Amino acid sequence: MKFQKFVQENKTFPVFVLVGTVLLFAGLFIDFYSMHMLIFISIFLIILYGLGVFYERHVDDYLTFTFAEVPNRHYQGDEGYIEVEIEQKGILPLLNAEVVIEMDDVIEFKGGRSIARRYMTTFNKNFNLMFWEKRKIRIPYETKKRGVAKVQNIELVVPNIFGFSKVFMKARKRFNKEVIVYPNKSVVPNIDLMSPKNMGFHRATHSLFDEHTLPVGTRDYEQGDAFNKIHWKASAKEGALQTKVFEKASQISWCFLLNVRSDQGLSVAENVETLLEQIAYMTEYATKNQIPYRIFVNISALDQIPFIHQLEGEGHFHYRKTLELLARMKFLTFNTPYERVLHFVWKHESTPAYVIQVGSVTDRQMQYLKLIERKGAKLAFLNGDSLTAGPSEGKVRQSG
Repeated sequence: MKFQKFVQENKTFPVFVLVGTVLLFAGLFIDFYSMHMLIFISIFLIILYGLGVFYERHVDDYLTFTFAEVPNRHYQGDEGYIEVEIEQKGILPLLNAEVVIEMDDVIEFKGGRSIARRYMTTFNKNFNLMFWEKRKIRIPYETKKRGVAKVQNIELVVPNIFGFSKVFMKARKRFNKEVIVYPNKSVVPNIDLMSPKNMGFHRATHSLFDEHTLPVGTRDYEQGDAFNKIHWKASAKEGALQTKVFEKASQISWCFLLNVRSDQGLSVAENVETLLEQIAYMTEYATKNQIPYRIFVNISALDQIPFIHQLEGEGHFHYRKTLELLARMKFLTFNTPYERVLHFVWKHESTPAYVIQVGSVTDRQMQYLKLIERKGAKLAFLNGDSLTAGPSEGKVRQSG
């Protein structure tokens, strides 16, 4: 593992070495009995200086840092710890060394300190590490806000055991260790207004539609049964007409459309964190009720073209990906015009049963939502703290 090193030398020690060198040469030409001791001291100082330089250059040759690969996922207000292993595979020990670890202030190290200007939290600890030894350090923390805390910096301060200097080492490696903090969940009243509507693939106990790929048995034929539902093999076996029984299914997929822009224009909405907490609650509700859903957000992303989104899915694994997506959203980046998101959903996405509009909309954006509604989707608006069938009065602003 490579480090960027800086050596802070004590000015006194090089002076002693210089004096010892002068005495050494003087002792070679002056024959005094007392000079033997001076020559010995000068040679000792020169050797000590050489060993110190060797220590500074090679103390990190076989020094490694490793973070435990255990995933750290939490909600706000949780406690946890990070475990780091420091190993010296070489012969140079580290005595009274200090390690400094910096991470994003999404978390706060217990016993550490926060750097408000840099949005960091730091942890310091002194330790000793002998040659061919490894040591594990457990760093406790508390989660403070939604987001992802990554290891931004690792520094070591190592006193030179052969001299009076200190070696400052900064790790060049970028560590993948991170702590993911999910948003809290804010209850959304009236969420039950979204009920099954169209025929589709979502299984339901009571529905007007049958899923023809999921036959579950047969029953006696009744007047009005469709001809293509007759089970001929079962009818021949029973000696009477039998009708296929299918599992009931309905299309109740949801599509969340999140506009992070504020009413004033390009800036981020002040209540965006509350909106994320409400989406976390609604997607949890969808997961518990086996409702598939998808999410679209007008935030540009390099790894998701053309903007942040989550494809349709359901189940607990899909929900965990949703929480991680919400945790990783950063609003310092450029956000995409919301009309672009709406146009994409209208033109390229299959029609869901419900479209949930989250955040403010303009009159022009409402026109796109109406186009999506004409394709068969039913609109729901997250107004304040509850869902409604239409936007609240004054929530639709004029396009600027």
